[in-house]
Amino acid sequence: MTRTWPDDLPPYVTFTTGANLLRRFNIDPFADAQSVRYLARAHTEKGIWPFGDGPGLMPYGQVANARTMETGIFLTHCAEHPPNPRGRGRDKQPRRSPRQ
Repeated sequence: MTRTWPDDLPPYVTFTTGANLLRRFNIDPFADAQSVRYLARAHTEKGIWPFGDGPGLMPYGQVANARTMETGIFLTHCAEHPPNPRGRGRDKQPRRSPRQ
């Protein structure tokens, strides 16, 4: 399913402005620049992040010292592959006390 986005969006976003849009569209209500960077690293390791330098990937843009991503591709990816809302989950076993 392809979502459509409003026409008033900027053509490119940084990690910070992308996080603002994720909150605005309720894709990730707790998004901030660091969580979007983490999502990019995690999804790159899984092979599903659409941006990068490799073949078949959309290259990052550059504005001053900030990386930029095409807004529509970024939002569509995050809507189709949202972050885990609960983080890593509960511990399976009680944590061990530190060794002394």
